[in-house]
Amino acid sequence: MNNKVIGATGAILIALSSNAAAGDFSFSRVIPSWFSYSYAELDYVDMDDGFSGLSARVSFDVRPNWNIFGQYLFASSSKYDIDLDYRVVSVGGGYHYQLKNFKNSDLLFHAALQQGKNEWANQFHQKGDESDSGIRIGAKLRFEPQPDLEVNADISYNSLFNNDLTFTPAVLYNINQQFAVKGSFEFGDLDMLSIGVRYYIR
Repeated sequence: MNNKVIGATGAILIALSSNAAAGDFSFSRVIPSWFSYSYAELDYVDMDDGFSGLSARVSFDVRPNWNIFGQYLFASSSKYDIDLDYRVVSVGGGYHYQLKNFKNSDLLFHAALQQGKNEWANQFHQKGDESDSGIRIGAKLRFEPQPDLEVNADISYNSLFNNDLTFTPAVLYNINQQFAVKGSFEFGDLDMLSIGVRYYIR
């Protein structure tokens, strides 16, 4: 994605977050989060270079304003008689709180350790792989414009394989108290469309 576009969207998100949080952020007196952070998700993912697959993620609130999460992503592609597999495992945590001056909204800061692996095999049964470890850190603004509807935007830095800055807008609709449908598009070096379901752990 064009670096100027990422920079502009990032600046907008940071400015929104800063203005919304101005004057009401303190670790000693944060407001309980508006949204739940205890859920399980399953997404179908479609990525650049013909990759497609599945992403599974689980998140738990461990104490007020803190959560932990884990994610496994697997995608594959086939080009020029070469089969390609891409795997990423992420484990991390987040700090989130409700914004007093921006109703029905949360600001989330998150960080994760990542382990990734690229594998390939050709028609002659030759194989190879490449592994890497990295981190992903970022911030997400979540907003509920009307009951059962959530829109959010995330900007993150990812050091896995190649340093990358991503911007991810998303929308989620709660079907009932247990299930929601969701979609997002991650802009970055490897653009990714995700469509899936969320199950709230209550």
